[in-house]
Amino acid sequence: MSEKPRMGNLRHESNLIEFKPWNSIHKSITMPMITAMGERDFPGSQLMLGFAYIDKPEDEIGMAPHIHPDRDQWIFLFGAQNFVEFDADVEFYLDDEWRKIDYPFYAYIPAGMSHEPLKILRVGKPLIFIDARFGPAEWPLKFVGDVPEKYKNMEH
Repeated sequence: MSEKPRMGNLRHESNLIEFKPWNSIHKSITMPMITAMGERDFPGSQLMLGFAYIDKPEDEIGMAPHIHPDRDQWIFLFGAQNFVEFDADVEFYLDDEWRKIDYPFYAYIPAGMSHEPLKILRVGKPLIFIDARFGPAEWPLKFVGDVPEKYKNMEH
């Protein structure tokens, strides 16, 4: 797996942060991403949000199936121009099974539920992807089954 892109926003005032875009490792995410980094941006903040614009298919967004033992997560996917207009075919691994999705959605993933990856099979119109979670910037995860080779040296 390629090295993780370094992320870092710029603080202007005590409660005002400028997003510093970064490039995704995923081919479907061609525009720079922005991320609210929780406690990396604001000491004591627990909210982390990642935003991406998707305009191409992708075999796998995210990682091999895993769980977060101590925190909830939310995944959002909806139309980029009109939020309720969804022209795409997606598969999402959630709670040990694949879900076929062709509508704008968000998924609530409680602590301990297996999830990911997300497969973007077809994109007719661009999408917005949001990954949201509460917790420390360093978030533990546990893979479901054996750790895939490409993730063995990854910090998590």
